[in-house]
Amino acid sequence: MRLFDSLTHVTADGRWGVGAHHHDASCGRLLAELDRIGPHRACLVAIAGIADNHTTMEVARAHADRFVPVGSIDVTADGDPVGGVERLAEAGFVGLKLHPRLHGYDPLDERCRAAIDAAGRSGLTVFLDTLFRQRARSTTHPIDVVDELLVTNPGCRFVLLHGTGATVLELFELGRMHSHALVDLSFTLLRYAGSSVDDDIGFLCEQLDQRVCIGSDFPEYTPTEALARFEQLTDGLEGAKQENVAWRNLDRWFPAAASAPGGASPSS
Repeated sequence: MRLFDSLTHVTADGRWGVGAHHHDASCGRLLAELDRIGPHRACLVAIAGIADNHTTMEVARAHADRFVPVGSIDVTADGDPVGGVERLAEAGFVGLKLHPRLHGYDPLDERCRAAIDAAGRSGLTVFLDTLFRQRARSTTHPIDVVDELLVTNPGCRFVLLHGTGATVLELFELGRMHSHALVDLSFTLLRYAGSSVDDDIGFLCEQLDQRVCIGSDFPEYTPTEALARFEQLTDGLEGAKQENVAWRNLDRWFPAAASAPGGASPSS
């Protein structure tokens, strides 16, 4: 089966120390892992402070047939988040990664909302990490946060990274109502294996196949692991629906020619 991986990362030195695990996040390893699954593309996603924009764009430009470049800002560290988003668009990125949990802010913070608004005006798709829960800050129920952002930003496309995790089934109604959002199952596919989330994922892929996508969250997991898990959970699902989730939905949003990286050199 073909895969359009919704979420991959690389770092300049290959080091990856996010969370409790340390992985090889080198470009060479990612390319080798992608080669194992045959025809493929992937979103190559920066994370401010972890996987920098410059390296992300360099790799995307060097392998333009494979990677869709997604830049990132930390809205709490950037004194001008709107300008930061505009600079990403000028540099040739097609998406904006926002990570409220890692950077310690409320996803409904006015700076985050300003960045999302700027992304919509700049034509960038927002890749929003929806695992919002934090040790030092309470947040509104993830589904309500997503609901608020989708309703107030109808002109902005969203990839809802990780599908809010354990509450992924609650995204069914929102995904059904809002054509400007894709429910992403990266990380969640494997993180909750063996739980009731398995059944929820199967239901979403069957009932919402044109609004769901999958990925590995490399280097946390590999494309091979993500694809194998997806095939296991959707065994018996109609082939066209499997293809929609595995690659067609992202391919429609990011057609190869239109999403080839360009623009000025990114500065961070």
